[in-house]
Amino acid sequence: MNANAGQIQNVQPERVFALLHTRPEGLRAAEVAARLAEIGPNALATRARHRWLAILVRQCINFFSLLLDLSAAICFVAEAMQPGEGMAMLGWALLGVSVLNAVFGFLQEYRAERAMEALRRFLPQRVTVRREGRDQEVLAEALVPGDLLLLAEGNRIPADARLVACTEMVVNNAPLTGEAKPQPLTANAVQTGLTESLNIAFAGCAVLKGNGEAVVFATGDRTEFGTIASLSQDIRRTVSPLERETNRMVRVLSAIAVCVGILFFAYGVVIGNSLWMNLVWMLGIIVAFVPEGLLPTLTFSLAIGSLRMARRNVLVKGLNAVEAMGALHVICTDKTGTLTLNRLAVTHLVDGLRGEPLAGTGRAGFLRLAVIASEVRAGAAGFTGDPLDVAVVDLYAAEVGAPEPLLANTRRHFAFDVRKRREAGLYAGEDEIVFALKGAWESLRPLVAALSDPGGGPPVGAEPEALERIERNVAELASHGLRVIALAHRPLAAPPEPGTPQETLEQGLVFDGLMGIEDPLRPEVPAAVAACRGADIRVILVTGDHPDTAEAVARRAGILGAEEAPGRHTMTGRELEALREAELIERLRDGILVFARTTPEQKMKIVLALKRMGLVVGMTGDGVNDAPALKAADVGIAMGLRGTDVAREAAQVILLDDNFASIVNGVVEGRTIFRNLRKFTDYVLAHNVPEIVPYLVYLVFPVPLAINIIQILSIDLGTDIVPAIALGQEPHEADTMRRPPREIEARLLDWPVVAHSYLFLGLLEAAYSQALFYFVLVLGGWSYGDPLGPTDPLNRSGMGIALSSIMLMQIGNLVGRRSQYGTGIDLGLIRNRLIVLGVALEVFFSWAVLYLPSAHRVLGTGPVDPSIYALAWLGIPYIFGLDYLRKRVLLWHRTGRVVPVVQAAP
Repeated sequence: MNANAGQIQNVQPERVFALLHTRPEGLRAAEVAARLAEIGPNALATRARHRWLAILVRQCINFFSLLLDLSAAICFVAEAMQPGEGMAMLGWALLGVSVLNAVFGFLQEYRAERAMEALRRFLPQRVTVRREGRDQEVLAEALVPGDLLLLAEGNRIPADARLVACTEMVVNNAPLTGEAKPQPLTANAVQTGLTESLNIAFAGCAVLKGNGEAVVFATGDRTEFGTIASLSQDIRRTVSPLERETNRMVRVLSAIAVCVGILFFAYGVVIGNSLWMNLVWMLGIIVAFVPEGLLPTLTFSLAIGSLRMARRNVLVKGLNAVEAMGALHVICTDKTGTLTLNRLAVTHLVDGLRGEPLAGTGRAGFLRLAVIASEVRAGAAGFTGDPLDVAVVDLYAAEVGAPEPLLANTRRHFAFDVRKRREAGLYAGEDEIVFALKGAWESLRPLVAALSDPGGGPPVGAEPEALERIERNVAELASHGLRVIALAHRPLAAPPEPGTPQETLEQGLVFDGLMGIEDPLRPEVPAAVAACRGADIRVILVTGDHPDTAEAVARRAGILGAEEAPGRHTMTGRELEALREAELIERLRDGILVFARTTPEQKMKIVLALKRMGLVVGMTGDGVNDAPALKAADVGIAMGLRGTDVAREAAQVILLDDNFASIVNGVVEGRTIFRNLRKFTDYVLAHNVPEIVPYLVYLVFPVPLAINIIQILSIDLGTDIVPAIALGQEPHEADTMRRPPREIEARLLDWPVVAHSYLFLGLLEAAYSQALFYFVLVLGGWSYGDPLGPTDPLNRSGMGIALSSIMLMQIGNLVGRRSQYGTGIDLGLIRNRLIVLGVALEVFFSWAVLYLPSAHRVLGTGPVDPSIYALAWLGIPYIFGLDYLRKRVLLWHRTGRVVPVVQAAP
């Protein structure tokens, strides 16, 4: 039933009714019911959304959770086979870790898909239509193709409709097209594409001025608005770099743990050990290898990072987007409302003949005439009407005085005519009568008979040479991306007769000058763009505006350099449409930085091409038309104040102050967070080796087990959590925004981290903790080969000192991880209060496992002589000192210097 969108704009108004099988008096009730049954309601279809239970189930069946669940099940079976050995407690602990990680994953992933509901809120709820010859109010959802829609100022358009009659109608298509310029509409036929047509009222857009009648030809998903919504829904959110890396790290560590655990279980079977002992070995190795606290710690760190970003006006909806901000290689930014303020302003008043700015009385007189040629209405919130007229009146109020007396004496207004491209007003006061006219220079030039003197002298004749000079000044203003409006007037000796045609009054006009209109650039944007370029982040402008306007804004913002040749780095949507992805990638590599006259589909095409180049892409925007690209990007960044609900729902990051400069703050935080994640990953993995080695030694040699599984979990999920989170909150370094973005393949768990944590720090900690364990056993009278059960007081004391020493050595590790080449102390311990808290907790628990009876019962540890506990404290300088020596050697090897650079920001 929907009309052919390729021709509805090309026919005269009277033909529209025939095309849509309707009539000027509207549809009959039976026709409405039939079409509603065939087409469906004027609503956007909702896609199947993930239920919260499905998301939770998916988190519970990932590899990491299943591994822990299986281990917990084995513990419960073992407890049933041999009660009283503490396996049930271990099973509940492992199950708790599994549930904890599943809950964190669920909270991280669960973001309600409310874009469809936001779109519904964006569309009007009730509208006025004409049916069976009567004007009536109906629900917007009840509209069908063929309905005659009655539109008035302030209405939001509920469906795509072809105008068949209108009076002075101006709409704002910015939510759909991204263009801030108000669009005058006409009911006449046009020979353009549908989206460029001046006789189409599009769903979701607003009527700024005037009124009209339009026949609905597309409803619901068939509207341009619905097409964009469908694009947004069809796009699946890509996996962020951090998600990719954490999933890989968990898979690698879990696979190693399972393989080693099964290997030693098989070895125990071969040498004839009991099933019980083999289970203990396998579980011990799996629990020791898998850093159970790593994922909760990572989530906590990201959550705290997101709060810190919120304090800098960057609201993060998905935690992984916190780090993804720091990985950005490219930011594709919209113009309207992002780089600019999304409002029209008069920024230039120019003497058209000389090209010089107007000042003094000449400026005031010019503004007075411009107000006469404007039509606004006063309201509680200020003046309303055509945004250009409002901008003129606001400037008059700011520079000259109250405009109300001038407006009150403007007896007659000639509305803006789309064909004539001008509007006018007639002022009739006690002192003078004047007709003022403003519009495009091309439409005023044939009417100009004289040129005014801004200094107050008499007008001079409009010679051809003078008119050509004005023409050049118009072109100069337009080259800077300004919309140029010319102003002229005609003094009258007496009021004209009522009904005098506008054409009669337009005789013998005196030209007064030119106005430059623009959507002003946000003042903080150039500095923010410069910071992005300094950090090797490429900024690309993607807009629906005219190429000249887009390029001018790009130059003012610093996206294009002043020396760049016009058009060299700019591409239009028409050119883009003709390119295959490989060709687009080639043009992007050649340095295209501005895309103009783009459609939502083309914005998404640009984002996908950049991603195909192996780049992490951010997309900013605030309009409905930005939603698909926001969702397709690695990081969608929406405006919080001016952005539509649709854009905010599609994005992962929201700028609370609509300030492009806040993106730089987000990038700084994101880069800092990734570096800090590497720090605490290195820190957390180091204690895995002193947890694994006792099981390997116990398997190969006739010696007691130096650490049990509950003790391992007391480190992984206890004492190391706060220090790891503290490392995640370290301040950014001074050169953070002077480095290039990290490579997309950069790993949290790479060979340098593995070598340092496992083969250096881990082995050092394992050697020292094992030495203290056997030292206590030998002092207690134990001999090599003597059996010693886990409940034996001597064994419990040995386990206690081994566990305590690992906790204390992690303090040296913690301080050392703060700096890549420095001591870590030089950064100031008290600057990060969580570091102080982490150290205090490590110290307290290192004492508690030895001397607190309740800890003895839970962990199976026992006390030692204080002098031996003092030996455990030597583990701090032992780890810290050897690690710092390694840093110095590494620094000398890489740079030839032995003095590290202080890395933290002041």
